[in-house]
Amino acid sequence: MGKRQEIKNKRQQKVKKQQITVLIIVIGLALLISGFVIYQSIKPVGDIKAVEPRNHPQADGLALGDPTAKIVVEEFSDFQCVACFRFWQNSETEFIEKYVSTGDVYFKYSPFSFIGEESFQASEAAFCANDQGKFWEYHDMLFGNWTGENIGNFNNSRLIAFAKSIGLNEGDFKSCLNSNKYDSEVKQRNVFGNQNNVSATPSFIVNGQLVYSDTLFSTIDGLLAK
Repeated sequence: MGKRQEIKNKRQQKVKKQQITVLIIVIGLALLISGFVIYQSIKPVGDIKAVEPRNHPQADGLALGDPTAKIVVEEFSDFQCVACFRFWQNSETEFIEKYVSTGDVYFKYSPFSFIGEESFQASEAAFCANDQGKFWEYHDMLFGNWTGENIGNFNNSRLIAFAKSIGLNEGDFKSCLNSNKYDSEVKQRNVFGNQNNVSATPSFIVNGQLVYSDTLFSTIDGLLAK
């Protein structure tokens, strides 16, 4: 064998080793990704808290109340946001009973999903629940089972379990969620929030005025007094 042929053979062997190394790395990454996907689908759901039914007067999609009301309030909220959870826990029921049930306020909810991927997933799931006419029930399940931000609380398994717990058709819900049907809608809601100068949650647009939860009631009372 000539020296030139020997060098050529060595180069070919080197290339083969590199190709094998790359193939092993690709296969390893594929196995890791597959394992992660499988784990996400089978990992324990954890505790699911039942949420006491709330009053949702004149529920119509993501809105409550009389659309001809004197005052329109739109909430921008992230399902993972601790301040949003506290508003839901401490003030939302009073707000609905005092203003929405009475016909004074038309209330709209707009997801503003900025904290992390789970915020985005939860919003998509809420839209899927809306397909079956239970946005507000699902909204309450999300907040009622809030435990923190970006800790796996709103993984697919739990989102599906929430749907099942409020009587949604599980197959239809899973199909909706897994298809990312509302990916574009959730993104557009974020754009809409930015266009309205929303930079924190919860924020509220009250007849065109941006306010926060600490001044929401007083702002509405002021408008009703005019």
